[in-house]
Amino acid sequence: MTLLEMREVISKDEETKDLIIDDMDVLKVYQYLIDKYEQKSYDGYIPVLIKEPYIEIVYRPTKEKTYEVKQQKLRQYLSLFDSDIYIQDATLNDFYQTSDTRKKALEIAKTSVETYLDKKATKGMYIHGPYGSGKSYLLSAIAAHYADHDIDVIFTYVPDLIRGFKQGIDEGTIEKRINILKQTSILILDDLGGEYHSPWFRDEILMPLIQYRLSASLPIYVSSNYTLTQLVDALASGHDEINRVKATRLIRRLRDMTELVKLS
Repeated sequence: MTLLEMREVISKDEETKDLIIDDMDVLKVYQYLIDKYEQKSYDGYIPVLIKEPYIEIVYRPTKEKTYEVKQQKLRQYLSLFDSDIYIQDATLNDFYQTSDTRKKALEIAKTSVETYLDKKATKGMYIHGPYGSGKSYLLSAIAAHYADHDIDVIFTYVPDLIRGFKQGIDEGTIEKRINILKQTSILILDDLGGEYHSPWFRDEILMPLIQYRLSASLPIYVSSNYTLTQLVDALASGHDEINRVKATRLIRRLRDMTELVKLS
C-alpha cells in the first residue's frame, strides 16, 4: 500500500481524521488502525494512540488482562501458605449492606484501606460473627482493593497455616514462612480460632508475628467465629493460669492494632 493510500485510510477514521501527520508517522498510525479494526491484542494488551505531544502507540492491558495481573499479585505468596482456594472474587462495592452492622463494617474497611493508601498508619480489623455472615468475603474484598493499588498482600486461612507450619518443621522453612508473614505490607488471617491452637503455635508463631507487626505499624486483618474474649479461651489451650495469661497478652496486642467489627 502506498503512502497516499494509507493517508486516505487515516483521513476516513473518526479518531484520526483531523491529525496532522508527518510521513514518518503515517505507517505507525495506519498499523494502529489496522490493529484496531481487527481488534487485535498482544498477550492481553491492546494498542492505544497517543497524539500529544507527538504521535506514539502504547500498549495497555485489557480488562481481562488487568484482572489476571491483579489475581497474580494477590496470589504471589498464597501458594506458600496453601490458601489460594479460599480467597473469593470480591470487591468492597459489592459487599451487601443489608443491616446497620454491615454498613458500619464496610465503612470501617474503606476507612482503613484508604488511610493506609494515603501513607498513614492505620488499624486493621478484627471481624467476628457466625459462619456465613460474610467475614471471608469482606477480607477478600480488602485484599483485592490493596492488590489493585500494588500493595503486597498475604491472605491465609489459619487452619491451613497451622498445618503448613507443622510441615515447615520437617522442611526447614519455619523462619522463611514467619518472616514473610511478619514483613508483608498487609496480612490477612481468615478463621483464627477455627481449630485447635497448640501452645507452640500461639507462643512461637502468633505472638512474635503480632508483636512484630504491632511494633512496625503493619496492619493485620483477622476473621473469627469468636469474640476477642472467647478467643482467649480458644488460645488458652489447657486453661491453666499460665496459658490464660499468655493468651490474654496476645489478644491485648491484637486489640490494640485492630478495629472490632461484628457481622451477623
